Amino acid sequence: MRKKWKCTAAIMLAAAVFCTGVPVSAAQDAGAVEAEENTDGDSGDTNEGTIEETPSAEECDLSYRVHVQTYGWQDWKTDGETAGTNGESKRLEAIQINLENQPYEGGIEYRVHVQTHGWQDWKADGETAGTSGESKRLEAIQIRLTGEMAEHYDVYYRVHIQSYGWLPYVQNGAYAGSEGFSRRLEALELRLVEKNSQESIETGQGYLKNVLYYSGHVQNIGDIAEVQGGNILGVIGQEKRLEAFSMCLKGMEGYSEGSIEYTAHVQGDGWQDWKSDGERAGTNGEGKRIEAVKICLKGQIAELYDIYYRAHIQNFGWLDWAKNGEIAGTTAYSYRMEAMQVQLVPKGQAAPGSCAVPYLKKYSNAQLTYSGHVQGIGDVAAVSGGQTLGTVGKSKRLEAFQISLDDSGEGLPKGTVQYQAHVQDIGWQSWKNEGELAGTQNQSKRIEAIAVRLSGEISSYYDIYYRVQAEDFGWLGWAKNGEKAGTTSLSLRVEAIQVVLVGKYDDKKAFQTGQAFYDTYRYQNPPQYLQIRHVQKTLTGGDYNLSSGYMGLKVWYVQQKLGLSGRRAIMDSTTINAVKQFQKSHGLTANGVVDLATWKAMGYSESAWKNLGAYASPLKTNPASTRQDCIEAMISTAYEYLGNPYIIGASGDPNHGLDCSGLVMQALYASGIDPAPVSPIRHSQPGYEYECRNLWALPMKHVAYSERQRGDLIFYKNSSGTIIHVAIYLGNDQVIESWPDKVVVWPVKNSHRSLIAGVARPFV
Repeated sequence: MRKKWKCTAAIMLAAAVFCTGVPVSAAQDAGAVEAEENTDGDSGDTNEGTIEETPSAEECDLSYRVHVQTYGWQDWKTDGETAGTNGESKRLEAIQINLENQPYEGGIEYRVHVQTHGWQDWKADGETAGTSGESKRLEAIQIRLTGEMAEHYDVYYRVHIQSYGWLPYVQNGAYAGSEGFSRRLEALELRLVEKNSQESIETGQGYLKNVLYYSGHVQNIGDIAEVQGGNILGVIGQEKRLEAFSMCLKGMEGYSEGSIEYTAHVQGDGWQDWKSDGERAGTNGEGKRIEAVKICLKGQIAELYDIYYRAHIQNFGWLDWAKNGEIAGTTAYSYRMEAMQVQLVPKGQAAPGSCAVPYLKKYSNAQLTYSGHVQGIGDVAAVSGGQTLGTVGKSKRLEAFQISLDDSGEGLPKGTVQYQAHVQDIGWQSWKNEGELAGTQNQSKRIEAIAVRLSGEISSYYDIYYRVQAEDFGWLGWAKNGEKAGTTSLSLRVEAIQVVLVGKYDDKKAFQTGQAFYDTYRYQNPPQYLQIRHVQKTLTGGDYNLSSGYMGLKVWYVQQKLGLSGRRAIMDSTTINAVKQFQKSHGLTANGVVDLATWKAMGYSESAWKNLGAYASPLKTNPASTRQDCIEAMISTAYEYLGNPYIIGASGDPNHGLDCSGLVMQALYASGIDPAPVSPIRHSQPGYEYECRNLWALPMKHVAYSERQRGDLIFYKNSSGTIIHVAIYLGNDQVIESWPDKVVVWPVKNSHRSLIAGVARPFV
C-alpha cells in the first residue's frame, strides 16, 4: 500500500508564497500554526524531514448534494448532514457525491433507481445520477467505495422515503430505499467511517422491495392480469364477484427467503384449506363468490414485513385493513367480495390506513335480547331480537324493560344499544344504557312510548327497528334509530314491544308498515259519544248452541241442510222438529237443539260453527284517518254486501246475507267503532231481533232529519212509533240498507217505509 506524505512547515510555507502570492507574514503565520500542530516532544523544533502519519477520516472530505422537486440543486452537504427535505412531500430527482483528500487510492461510486427507468449505470466522483427536467422521482440508491478506500473505510447511508420516513442505515453498496412501491426518496444522509474507528453506526433493513404479485378470476370477465403488491385486484362499480385468486413472491433472489399463504371463505363452502405460492384459492366455473380472505407470510420475509390487505365488499365498499392472517371481508351477510388490495409494510411502519373494521360478521337475532316487567305477571324472561316482549290481547301494561347487545364475537362491529321510555305521570325518562331498566318498578305505571338507538361502530352498519302494541291501536308501525314509537297525551298503555337489528343494506319492506307514533288521534269523537278505536275488533263466543228462538247464519245453514230454505232463519217449531228427525236418524239425542255434534253430522266444519256468528269486518281506518275517512270506510264496507239476501239475526262476512242491524254493525267495525253491547253474537239470540232499537240507544249525536249528512244512520218506526229498521245515509236522499229481501241502495223514503224515527250521527 502506498501512503501519502505530509510536507514540512517550511516547504509548505514556500509553496504557499510561490503558488498563491500570499504575503510572507501571512504565510509565516500559517507555517507557524502548522509547525505548532506538528511539534514532536518538548524540543519545540520544527520537523525538517518528512513524517509518516496515520490517515484519519477527518482529512477525507465526503460531500454530496441533491436536486429537489421545485427547489433545484441544494447546497453541498458534508458527512452526516441531511440533504433533501422532510415533511414537504418533495421528491429527489438527482444526486452528486464527491470524495476529496482521501488518504488512500480509490473513490466513490453510486447509482440510483429512477421512476419508470429502473436502475441507472454507476456514476462516480461528482457525476450526476438521476434525471434532469423529467420530473421523475428517485426511489432507491446504492453507494460504494472503490480501490484502497474500500479496504480502510465504510460508507454508511440512509434514506427518507415517502410514507415510511427514515429507513435504517445500510453500508457499502447495499440497496437503500424501495423498489416496486412507487415511493419517492425525499432525503438522505451519508457517513464515512474508518474501519478501525470506535464509532458504531447501527444498520438494519434499509431497503424495501415489493416482491408480492397476485392475479385472479372475476365474474363474467374471467382471468385478470397479475398485479404487483399495493394494486387493486378485481373490479369496482360493476357489481361483479371475485371468484378466485392466487399469490406469489417474485424476485427474492439475494434479498430474503420465505413464502406466502392464503385462504378464502367461499359462498356455500366456508373456509377453504390454506393455499401457498401460486396455488389458486376460490373456485373455478362454479359461479361462487369469495366473501372473505386471510393472508400471511412465512419464513424470513415475515420478520421483515407485515402483510396488510383489505376487501371491497358489496354494499359496504372498502373495509379497513387486516394484517398477518386476520380476516378481511364478511361472513353471514351473503355479500360478494368485488376486489382486494394487498400490501407489504416493513415491520414497525404504520399501516396503510385504518385497521378498525377489516371484517364484519352479521349479527344474529340471538345476540340482541330484551326482558321486562308486565302488569299482573311480574318479570318476564328475555326474548331474542324480533320476538314479542309483553302480552297481546290481555289488556296488560308493560311497566319496564331492558335491552342487551352481545358484541363480543369476532367480526361483530362494536357498539351499544340505548333506550328510553315515556312513562305515565313522568314523561320521557333519560336514556338508559344496555342492561339498565327503563320504566318503573312497583309503581303500577304504564309505559306509553319508547325510543331505541345504537351507538359506536355498529350504527354504521345496522339500523335498529322497534314497534309497540298500543292500547286501542294494536301493533303500530316500525320506528328506527331513536324515533318515537307508541303514544303520548292519549293515556294509552304499551302492552308489548318488538326490537330487531337490520343491516343497513337489508330489505326494509317488512318494516314499512305505517306510522309508529301518535300524540293525538287525527280524528276522534267528543268523549260523550262512541269512541273510535283504531284496533281490529275480534269476537269470541260464536260456538253457541241453537235452541228455540235463535236466529242468524248458523240457523240458515241448518235450514238449508234440512230442506227448509225460504223460511225465516229462526229456530221455530218447524225447524226444531226437523232437527229432531235428523238427530234420530243419525243416532244423536233427539232434543231439537243443534250442538256441535249435530252440526258436524250435517257435514259442516267446527271452524264454521265458531266463526259464522262471530265475524267482525276488517278495520279500514287508522289513527291518521280523518272523519271523512271513517265515514267512507263505513259506507264502502256496506257496499261489499250489496245484493246479498236478507237474513234475520245475521251479521256475517260479505259472502253471506244479513239484516239491517247486521249491516250497520259490520260497517261500524270497519270504521273503528265498536257498537258494544250490540254484537253479531247477541243479535242471534232470542229477543234481540230488533238490535236497531239498541243501536239507537248508543251514545251517538242525534240530529234533526233536515240536518242529515252522508254517514248518518236513519232510523225508521212503525205506525205505533216503535223503531223497526235502520239504514246508512249516502247523501242525495239515498240510503244503503238490508230490507227484505236483499241489500239495496234506494231512496231514503219509499213505498216500503217512510216513517222516520230519527237520525243518529256516529261521526260527530
